[in-house]
Amino acid sequence: MHWRYNEFLAGAIANLATVSVGCGIAWPSPIFQKLSETDLNDNPFGKVLSEKEQMWSEAGLAIGGLVGPLLAFWINKHKGPRIALLLSSVLYIAGWLLCMIVGAVSLLILARTIIGFANGYVLLTVTLYIGEIASDRYRGALGCFIQIGTTLGILIVYCAGPFVSYLALQSICCGVPILFGTLFLYMPETPHYLVQRGHHQRAVESLMFLRGARHADEVRSELEEIKQYVKRRDGDDGAPARTVHHLKRLLTHRGNQKALWISLGLVLFQQCSGIDIILANGELLFAESNASLGPIYGAIVLGVLQFLSSCTTPFFIERTGRRPVLLASSIGLTIALATFGTYFVLNRYTVSVESIRWLPLTALVGFVTLYNAGFGPVAWAIVMEIFAHELKPIGVTLCVLGSVLFDYAILQIITVLIQAAGLDWAFWILGGFCAGAGLFCWLYVIETRGLNLLAIQERLGGIKTIRL
Repeated sequence: MHWRYNEFLAGAIANLATVSVGCGIAWPSPIFQKLSETDLNDNPFGKVLSEKEQMWSEAGLAIGGLVGPLLAFWINKHKGPRIALLLSSVLYIAGWLLCMIVGAVSLLILARTIIGFANGYVLLTVTLYIGEIASDRYRGALGCFIQIGTTLGILIVYCAGPFVSYLALQSICCGVPILFGTLFLYMPETPHYLVQRGHHQRAVESLMFLRGARHADEVRSELEEIKQYVKRRDGDDGAPARTVHHLKRLLTHRGNQKALWISLGLVLFQQCSGIDIILANGELLFAESNASLGPIYGAIVLGVLQFLSSCTTPFFIERTGRRPVLLASSIGLTIALATFGTYFVLNRYTVSVESIRWLPLTALVGFVTLYNAGFGPVAWAIVMEIFAHELKPIGVTLCVLGSVLFDYAILQIITVLIQAAGLDWAFWILGGFCAGAGLFCWLYVIETRGLNLLAIQERLGGIKTIRL
């Protein structure tokens, strides 16, 4: 098959793995509702799940998410991103099968820990795979596929969960990694990994498939560029020593420090935007607007908004660049959160809000759209492309770990703040974080549109690069 956009095909199939990430994230929304009802007909535990048991289940997801990237780091380095991604389907299938047969809360916590493990594992591996198959021209667009896959998984659970049985939903979720594993068997290994292992002929074949080339000469120049890029790799074959050496280079070299600083800053502000808080309080915001949708259909509407808005980003990111999208998204998110805060301040002081009951729903739509079309996908697109080749695995690993930690920490902190001070204070603080995100992007984030991987490293090191 010779098709110019085979890299999009490979990227789309690779990101079927992130659909499972979305399924794992959205799973509590319909399932905890089922497990909290006094009617036990669709409850495999035979009892109502307490809030504490639900909390431990979600803590298992976070703990697994911290460990998963560590295994993914090792497998990617020694077996390559393709094999690593294929193995993720085994992890998800094991997690969802365990969810099917659970009869005790301890097994549910174990199942959620395995799914969290797989989530962290996939976020790292997909980022590495996409970063190594993408051409310079479409690297940013392909980087946005991670958010598209995640929001599609969330939408599937929101649409199916309330209307099917507990067992049926686990079966649907289990079908996703089976489909992914079957299709991904036909996708190639990354050219970077093959060159690194000395398999130059296979690297040519991989590049020819990804670029839709009919002759090896058509990809010869890109192969030479990859060889030049891979030469930067340390020649030491001892994995522990090499890892320590790469970590040292990441923390001490000026350009590598800047790449890490930008990446960690982006994933921190991404989580501090409050996207999970907004989605968790979606039912309340629908109620405040007198919307007649109800919690089930309100969640479906939010899921559709997330998915559709994330699908728009690949169409304009290569035209506008990364920084303008991040800056515009940060400003929009700040305005939306300030709107929430103002509305709930008026509500707190019993000011009549009847004439503006539409405001929370409007702000909710704006927030979800701007996040999923802007900061959500673009932050990961930059993380995917900004690290030097030999430092990409360890750099992206630190970012995935940071994302899981920041997400869990901000969720717990803001939940406590809502209980202690109210929604208005929570939204104002989150708005302050988004304003800080805009300032961070203005001062520190570099524009990578139109630059190849070597040029990005030169710009991080302070060398001016001229676009032709």
